[in-house]
Amino acid sequence: KRLQQFRLKSARHAGVEFSARRSVAMSSPLQDPDQKTQEELEKHYGTSVAQGLSGKQAEDILARDGPNELEKPPKPTLLMLFILQLTGFVIVLLLVAALASITVNATGPNKGDILSYTTGKAIFVIVILNAGIAAWTEHKAGDALEALSKMTQASIFVLRDGKEVKVDVPDVVRGDVVILGTGDVVPADMRLVEADDVKVSEMALTGEPDDVAKTAKLKVKKPGEPEKLTPENMVFSGCSVTNGK
Repeated sequence: KRLQQFRLKSARHAGVEFSARRSVAMSSPLQDPDQKTQEELEKHYGTSVAQGLSGKQAEDILARDGPNELEKPPKPTLLMLFILQLTGFVIVLLLVAALASITVNATGPNKGDILSYTTGKAIFVIVILNAGIAAWTEHKAGDALEALSKMTQASIFVLRDGKEVKVDVPDVVRGDVVILGTGDVVPADMRLVEADDVKVSEMALTGEPDDVAKTAKLKVKKPGEPEKLTPENMVFSGCSVTNGK
């Protein structure tokens, strides 16, 4: 379950195949990508580890699958945020108290005295003002975070038409050969096909504090052998490369 939470939209089909230096995207889910040979991966994804995708292929896949990013829920409107502010437990108690105060005064001997409703009205005004200010602040904070995320949009090197080019992470597609190096954040779930002393921090994914060594070699599963948290020849989105390439 934890692995699935970190998979990106274009990798959700269970398998963008990647290398420590390169990646291959697939057109349909591939079972056990960590057990496939490089030739099988290339055939399945219609790509080449040596040349990568062509620019036209990448455009077509991006148009078909959409950007390589988490699906974002609809942004709440200012009115929705305001209504949500009024659903808090303390706010509801204050509204009930204000309503009770007005009801008591409206049925009492001083119901004709407008000053007798002062307490209830004051509570209503304060609650509405507080909810309005809180909703406006949250709305503006959301806009600021969205603007910041656009300004700091990560990019990564991929191999296309036999050349290394830098693309934004949302433009990475299945079948791309991704070039990873120390300091890079893995843009999607990947299968390594080349690895030179690669280590990855998987703390955010598995909770393991130590960096995990990765290899491009296939490791045949043996009966009764304890299974590791993640395959040695796979890296997963959101994890950072701490060593090698």
